[in-house]
Amino acid sequence: MKATYPNYPGWFKSSEPGPDPLHSENQRITRHTGRAISAFCVLLLVSFLPSSYGAVPIDAEESDVHQSTDKIGADMTFHVAQYGAVGDGITDDGPAIRKAVEAAVTAGPGAQVLFENKRYRLARTVENYHIALEGVTGLTIEGNGAKLINNPWNNLFKLENCEDVTVRGFVIDYDPLPFTQGTITEVDENNGAFLLKIHDGYDNPVAVYQRIGITNPDWGWGVCIDPVERRRKPEAIMHFFINEVTSADEDDNLLRVQLRDDYLEHARELKPGDRFVITIKYGGHGANFYVTRSANCRLEDNTIYTAKWGMVHALTDNHGRIHVKGVKITFKPDSDRLITTPKDGFHCKHNAVGPIIEDGLYEGLLDDAINISVCPYWIREDLGENRYLIAELDFSPRVGDTLMAYTPQPGTIIDGLVVQSVEAQPAPQGMRGQWNIITLNKPIPDVGLHQGNDLFPGGAEKLVFTGLYNIDASGRDYIVRNNVFGPQRRHALLARTSGGLFEGNLVDGVGGNGVSLNNEIGSFYEGPLPRDTVIRNNTFRNTFWEAVRVYTRGDGAVARNISVYGNQIDNWYTDPNAQKASAIYLRSVVEGTIRENIIGPGSADPEVSMPIRLEECQEIREQGNQILTGEE
Repeated sequence: MKATYPNYPGWFKSSEPGPDPLHSENQRITRHTGRAISAFCVLLLVSFLPSSYGAVPIDAEESDVHQSTDKIGADMTFHVAQYGAVGDGITDDGPAIRKAVEAAVTAGPGAQVLFENKRYRLARTVENYHIALEGVTGLTIEGNGAKLINNPWNNLFKLENCEDVTVRGFVIDYDPLPFTQGTITEVDENNGAFLLKIHDGYDNPVAVYQRIGITNPDWGWGVCIDPVERRRKPEAIMHFFINEVTSADEDDNLLRVQLRDDYLEHARELKPGDRFVITIKYGGHGANFYVTRSANCRLEDNTIYTAKWGMVHALTDNHGRIHVKGVKITFKPDSDRLITTPKDGFHCKHNAVGPIIEDGLYEGLLDDAINISVCPYWIREDLGENRYLIAELDFSPRVGDTLMAYTPQPGTIIDGLVVQSVEAQPAPQGMRGQWNIITLNKPIPDVGLHQGNDLFPGGAEKLVFTGLYNIDASGRDYIVRNNVFGPQRRHALLARTSGGLFEGNLVDGVGGNGVSLNNEIGSFYEGPLPRDTVIRNNTFRNTFWEAVRVYTRGDGAVARNISVYGNQIDNWYTDPNAQKASAIYLRSVVEGTIRENIIGPGSADPEVSMPIRLEECQEIREQGNQILTGEE
């Protein structure tokens, strides 16, 4: 079965400006300057979208940063074949590729690494990333359509403290696959269990874990997938948390899947003949492609058929733009795979400026295609004179950053907190994370101090703690344009920050919202709050929930200045269990515009449907929207 997308003629090009875009040997490749290279994230190419697709040019200063490879001389070109890469799909080409990259880095800015259009296998290594670069400037890695066959233990590329690095033109797949799939043959509703017959060509996860020595695997959750449309089954819950998987018949690849106690009742939503996917976690941590503390780097024209357990791309703590163009996460042609990747396509955290993601195709993911947010710093101690001891698992603020303090209970928000000094502190014994003493420009009244040893941003007990959300590291001013989002488990875009632009995209058949703007508290803590965001000139079709949903969680939390206009929305809210359905839904939004949208009939019962629904909103202007009944 092959998922196909037609060309979409007449794709939207906006004439209106967007938001201000600036509001062992492989452990380290070392450069002759003495700077260690420890982080680099690579991506892949295969041209997909036609030239008429309507890409909006990026800002001139960003285009100028990218160096043309036409001017690079032969002495700055490093062919992986010259370093021993075979490209037969069998030989481990990882060591040879790393040697070529090391030589290019040593040559300095302007160097490029060239692959041929062959199949390069990457065997398991002792390090987490096959290629890890740090402090690299002006490097291009050109795939020329090369197929990289990775193993499910290792991530591919890490880029840290890099600038003007381009990785493009690769096709990525994994062997063995990081998931299995099968057909449900029997359901035990009383005990919350079912039998799953594994499809030919897919691994038995019980046998995999026994082979690799994992005695108590984390089964996580699985998903029931429609085999024809390759989207999650509408009548079933979004995911099923699994307690245990055992072999019912090893010779017949038959599994018994026992659901977790709090999901037992959902077994009745499964039927014999349904397809079900279970992920397999081999090991390792991080993202398949990781870009951190970098600027002006480009990931272009890469195609990803699947990825190991973990985020496909993680973009974190970057101080400049990361530009993603022409990347596809899509089904392998002529395969019967029910999913592409186990987790998010792009997980963007703690970035000074959001990424540009354009001209891509994203389908078959088991989580959000794009997720943009920041987690809070917890306040551990009020030291007086506007000084606070704070802690966070991974990140620290910088001098000049503006923070927002939010205590969900009782619901107090303090804006405009500016960091005047940052003093790094050692983590207390037995604890981890980044600890700092910061001085702010003004005090935070009625601080809810974080208690205990758990810094993880989750748990209802933290509702009384004050979280500091870094506005200047929340991925603000992101741009997502001219992409195609096909069927996948959740949202096309989940964003919790300010100054975003979602423009000229086609969203068709996602299993959640087309665009979801909100904050998160309780089960997880992400923010800050949606503000100054534009959603324009998109086409939304067949979204499981609202095409556009903007709301806040927690007392006192409001979104501000949201514009939704020029969008075409059809067959919205396909959830068969809808109790309240809308195409555009805003709650707790102050100031905004909803105009010139064309909204066709929805899928839900008309008795519970309202094309545009506003709740607890103020100063929302509606004008020029066309509501079609299907009789036109």
